[in-house]
Amino acid sequence: MPAAVPALRDRPAYLWGIRVMRLAGLAALLAATAHAHPPAGWHGRGLAISCALGVTAGGWLLWIAAEHRQRLLTTALAATALGGGALGGLSPHSPGIAAAPVGAMVAAAALAPETSIAIAVAASLALAVTTIVVGGGTAVMLGYLVLIGAGLGTGFIRLGYVERADQAEALLEQTRRAQQAEAQAAVLHERTRIAREVHDILAHSLGALSMQLEAAQALLQKSPATSEDPALGKALGCVGRAGDLARAGLTETRRAVHALREDSALLPELLARLTTGPEQDGTAPAVRLQVQGTVRRLEPDATLAVLRTAQEAVTNAAKHAPGQPVTLTLVYAEDHTTLTAANPLPDAAAPRPLGASGAGYGLTGLRERALLAGGTLHTEVMDNTWRVCVTIPR
Repeated sequence: MPAAVPALRDRPAYLWGIRVMRLAGLAALLAATAHAHPPAGWHGRGLAISCALGVTAGGWLLWIAAEHRQRLLTTALAATALGGGALGGLSPHSPGIAAAPVGAMVAAAALAPETSIAIAVAASLALAVTTIVVGGGTAVMLGYLVLIGAGLGTGFIRLGYVERADQAEALLEQTRRAQQAEAQAAVLHERTRIAREVHDILAHSLGALSMQLEAAQALLQKSPATSEDPALGKALGCVGRAGDLARAGLTETRRAVHALREDSALLPELLARLTTGPEQDGTAPAVRLQVQGTVRRLEPDATLAVLRTAQEAVTNAAKHAPGQPVTLTLVYAEDHTTLTAANPLPDAAAPRPLGASGAGYGLTGLRERALLAGGTLHTEVMDNTWRVCVTIPR
C-alpha cells in the first residue's frame, strides 16, 4: 500500500514558513510597543510595561517552540494572552494588545474548549485590572475585550474547519482503501476463474492423454511382435516416457492452479512438494529444499514465478543431468527473496535419454516471468555446478 501524502500543514516547508511568520510578528509587536506612548522603561508604569512585554515575548517564543506538546503550548499561550491583556491596559495606544486575541484564538484552535476559555478570561481580567489601576478609559477597555472575544470565536471556527478537513481526509483515505480492496478482490476473482479454466482444460485433456498412452502401452506389451521387433520395443519405451511426462504435466498443472487459487500459499509449502528421493530409473533427481530467513507471504505473481523456476530447474536436471541431486535454496532477505537451484554437472559421456525433449524456451520463459514480477533471473556454471537463480523484490 502506498504511503499517504502528508497534509499541507504537516509538511516541513509549511511548518518553517509558519515559524518565520510568527517570529516576524513578534519582532513587529516588540518594536511597535517599545516605542509607543507611554514607552517601556525601568521605573513606575514603564517598568510594568517592560515586564508585561517580557512575559508576552517569552510566551510567544515558547509558543513557536511548543509545536504539539500540549502542556508547554498551554503555558505559552496563557503567558502570551496574559501579557497582551496587561499591555492593553498599561499602554492602550500600543499594538501590544494584539497578543491577547492571538493567544485566545490559537488556544481555541489547539486546546480543549474549557482551557481556551480560561485563557481568554484570564487575559480579559488582566486587561480590566491594569486599565482600572492606571485609570484608563472604559470604552477602550470594552473594545479590547470584544477583540479578545472575537479572537476566541475565530479560533473555535478554525477548530471546526480543521476537524472537518481531518474528517474529509480520513473519509478519502477510507474510500481509497475500499477501492483498493475492491480491486484486489476483483483480481482474486479473475485469478480464480482463470485457475478453474486451466484446471478444466489441461487436467481433463492431460488425464485423457495419459489414459490413451496407458492403453497404447498395454497393447504394445501384450503384442507378441514387441519382443521380436526392436523398433516396437523402442516405441514401447517412448510411450511409457510420454505417459510419465503427461502425468508430470498434470501434477505441475495442479500446482500452478493451487498457486493461482490460494492467495495465502507460502513458497516453502509449495516447494516442499518438489522434494523427492531418487527414482528407480536413475533419471529423476533427488530434490532437497533449504530455507533461510524469516518466511513471509509474497505476491501471487512472485510466488508463481519462483515456483515455476524451481519446477523448470528440476525438469532440466532430469533432462541434462540425470541422476544428479538438485538443491533448492530459498533465502528471505530484507528487501528481496532469492531462490537458487543448483545441481552438479554430469560427465560428458553420461547418457541423457530425455536431453532432446522440450522446445528449448524454458529459461527464456522464466526470465520473462521474473521480469513481469519485477525481478531478475540468471544462470551460471560455478565449481562444476549448474545454478539457476531468481530474485524477486520482497
